[in-house]
Amino acid sequence: MGPGDVGPPSRGLTTYRRDHKGSVRRGLGSSRRRGPRQPDPWTRKLALGMWNVTSLAGKEPEIVREFERFRLEIVGITSTHGLGSGTTLLETFYHSGVAHGERRRAGVGLLIAPQLCRHVLEFTPVNERVVLRVRDRSPTVVCAYGPNGSAENPTFLEPLGGVLESAQTGDSIVLLGDFNDSDTWRGVIGRNGPPDLNPSGVQLLDFCASHSLSITNTMFKHKGVHQCTWHQDTLGRRSMIDFVVVSSDLRLYVLDTRVKRGAELSTDHDLVVSWIRWRGRKLDRLGRPKRTVRVCWEPLAESPIREIFNSHLRQSCDCRRAVEGVLRGSPQSRRHVFH
Repeated sequence: MGPGDVGPPSRGLTTYRRDHKGSVRRGLGSSRRRGPRQPDPWTRKLALGMWNVTSLAGKEPEIVREFERFRLEIVGITSTHGLGSGTTLLETFYHSGVAHGERRRAGVGLLIAPQLCRHVLEFTPVNERVVLRVRDRSPTVVCAYGPNGSAENPTFLEPLGGVLESAQTGDSIVLLGDFNDSDTWRGVIGRNGPPDLNPSGVQLLDFCASHSLSITNTMFKHKGVHQCTWHQDTLGRRSMIDFVVVSSDLRLYVLDTRVKRGAELSTDHDLVVSWIRWRGRKLDRLGRPKRTVRVCWEPLAESPIREIFNSHLRQSCDCRRAVEGVLRGSPQSRRHVFH
């Protein structure tokens, strides 16, 4: 090949020293081709939401529409102004409000996706400000609605602390709530929190620190409009008062938390959405059996095959009866059989 000839195209990077003499070594990288990454069947992404709806009356269809639009699985709803406690919306909304005859105020609830409702282990309405829990294949979820004044905070945080402490040891906790606080503490609040901090915010931080909780809203860098959850456009005021709070074991698994401004519901609060990588089996799809077993019965129409099948069936039944008889017998007889 002459000096002006062009050789074949290189299939990799050529690296050599300036004073290198001799053949050039070409790095081809790994020759092993990797296929598409297989998803871990024990890992799933849990989509959580938090929304102050400023009265739920007449807004149920809109909430369900936004719930499905953003593909949420659990949404904490506050300021429902509801009466009593129980389930509504086709048994997927667990709510707790004031007693009948009292003035409508506060009120909280949890809207659960249908595929999760089958795994609800326990629902305990505590009062018109606190409600729990969804467990089993999901973390324990608590929804809370804090008072407006810092003077009432101790009477609100005390029962809330009791609710969190009632969770079983080792359970992961997700706290969805409107705390009416403007909230950096290491491990509690991230570096992207708002600069102002009122007395109620200090009490909230004390509460989170004492229960090893982390405020996920402040863990990710977003524009101000995607961080502030409450707005008063006439006065130009904005604040972060609706939070998704998780226990310390879930902190590293939070993928993102941000405000979804596209959700419309005639309220001065925005929908807050958080995605968590949850380590647990994927939930079964609604209406589909876990496993389908197909049995071919046609060969049993032939006499030889039917006789063989009956013989095996009788042997299995005889073995089972023999084992049950031994287990019901004395310890000496069991030792005689198994030794």
